[in-house]
Amino acid sequence: MAIRKEWTEWHLTPRGWERGASRVHGQGNTWVEEPTDRVLSFVYQEMQADDSPEVKRWGEETWRSRKADNIDGLLKQYGPAPEKL
Repeated sequence: MAIRKEWTEWHLTPRGWERGASRVHGQGNTWVEEPTDRVLSFVYQEMQADDSPEVKRWGEETWRSRKADNIDGLLKQYGPAPEKL
């Protein structure tokens, strides 16, 4: 069982990566509307189990626009999704 699980959504837009919704341990979720011009969304997560001091960290793509043809260019310009809460 996790004693701490936190996450932050990141959305790639023509302006760069924008922070979205998040969950902070002890504070709950903060919901933020996705930007209407997003082309890609990721979620970065951190989890710590009660039986281990190790913190597991990972990110995963959660949404990709089927209409955007500039995703590769924006990734080249702004880099990968932030790996931070």
